Amino acid sequence: MTHYLIEFRFFGKAKYEIKRLIYEISSRFRIRLNHRAVPHISLAGPFRTRNQRKLVSDFKSLCSKQSIMEFNIEGYDFFENNHVVFINIKSSQDLDDFRWKLSKSLQPYCKLKSYDYKRNFEYHATLFNRLDQKKFEEVKKYIEKQKKPNYKHCLMRAALIKNQKILYEYDFFLKKLLNRREAKNKFVLNKSYQELKEYLKKKNMTDTGFDSLIPIEEITIEDIKISFFNKILNKFRKRNIFFIGDLHLDHKNIIKFCNRSFKSVEEMNKVIIDNWNKTVKRNDIIFFLGDMAFGKGSKKTSYWLKKLNGNIIFIKGGHDRSRKIKFYHSLILKYNNYRFLLVHDPKDAPSNWKDWIIHGHKHNNHMKDYPLINGMKKTINVSCELINYTPININDLFHYELDNIYRRENINKKPRYKNDEKNNY
Repeated sequence: MTHYLIEFRFFGKAKYEIKRLIYEISSRFRIRLNHRAVPHISLAGPFRTRNQRKLVSDFKSLCSKQSIMEFNIEGYDFFENNHVVFINIKSSQDLDDFRWKLSKSLQPYCKLKSYDYKRNFEYHATLFNRLDQKKFEEVKKYIEKQKKPNYKHCLMRAALIKNQKILYEYDFFLKKLLNRREAKNKFVLNKSYQELKEYLKKKNMTDTGFDSLIPIEEITIEDIKISFFNKILNKFRKRNIFFIGDLHLDHKNIIKFCNRSFKSVEEMNKVIIDNWNKTVKRNDIIFFLGDMAFGKGSKKTSYWLKKLNGNIIFIKGGHDRSRKIKFYHSLILKYNNYRFLLVHDPKDAPSNWKDWIIHGHKHNNHMKDYPLINGMKKTINVSCELINYTPININDLFHYELDNIYRRENINKKPRYKNDEKNNY
C-alpha cells in the first residue's frame, strides 16, 4: 500500500525562519539531513490505504466545509523519550475539531498511526527527531538560548502528500482543490496571498509570521552555472552582469501603449535583439525581469531565448509560459555588499524588504513612482523603454551613487542627488 500524509506546510516568515534554524543547527552540530527541510505540522499520518479515490474525495469534502483555522506558534519544546526537538503549536478549537473529523473519516479504510485514533493531539512542527543522546543534549542546550518564536498563524492550505510529494492541496482562501502543478504555481499562490492579506487586515492580525510571503532564493554570481567553454573564456575575459525586462517581442499593441518609437513589430523585434546581442557577450550574465513576448500569434519564449546571447537568469513575468524554462519568481542578488531583490512586479516585494528592488512590469507608464531609479523608494525599473531597449550593466548603476541618488527618469536623463542644492524635495 502507498504511503500518505496530510499536513499543513508553513508559508512566509515562519517557513523561512524554521528552515534557517534547521540548516543552521544541522551545520553547527553536523547533523545529516535525509531530505530537504519542509517546515510543516502533521494533521494525519503517515498512513496507508488502497482507496486513493475515496481519500481524495473525503479530503476535499472536509476541507471545503471548513472555515479559516488559526493557531499560535509558541516557542520550542522537546520529546525526551525519542529525542525530538520541535516548535510548540497551540491549536484553536476549529483546528482541533477539523483534525478529529479528518481522523474519523479516514479510520474505516486507512491504516493509521496510534495517535491518529486519539481525540487529544500534540500539535508540533518537528525540527529534528531521533537524535542520539549526545546530539539531542547539545541541540537542546543550544536552542534553549535562541529567541523563541511567538506569533499567530493560520492555515492557508492543507496538503495531501503521497510518497513525500504533493498529490493535492486544498486552498482555504481560494476554496479550491489544487493538483500538484497548480499547488506549485507561484501565480496561484499570489492569489492566495492577496486573499490572506485581506483576511489579516479584516481581523486586524499582526505578528502572524506571514511577512516575506514571496518565496525568495538568494544567489551570488559564483552560484550561476555556466558551460565548460564559458568557464575557459572567463579566465581571459571578465563576465559582465546586465538587467532588462519587458521586451514584449511580437506584441504589436505595446508600440502604442508605451509610445515605443518603432514603425512595425518587425522593426521592434530586430532592434531589441540586435541591441541585446551587441551588448551582452556569450559568457556574460543577464537577469531578465519578465515578459519576453506577448500577443496573439507571438512566438514561444524558448524561440526568442535561442536568439539571445548570455547566461540568462529568468524572473517570470505575467505573460511568460514554458515548461522547458527554469523560471524564478524572485531572487536576492548579493553584489558589492548590496542586496538587490529581483522581481517582475515591485508590488510583489515583501513588506519588510528594506534594500534595493530591481524590477520591470511598470514600463514607462508609471514614471512618478517608478522611473529608472527612485532613490527614496530604492527601486530600479529596468523595463526596456527606460534603458533604450538595451540591457544595462550593473556597474553603471553603481556609477550613480546609489546611497545618495534621489531620482533618474531614464537612461537619457541626468541623475538628481539628495544633496543637490538645486532640487527642492
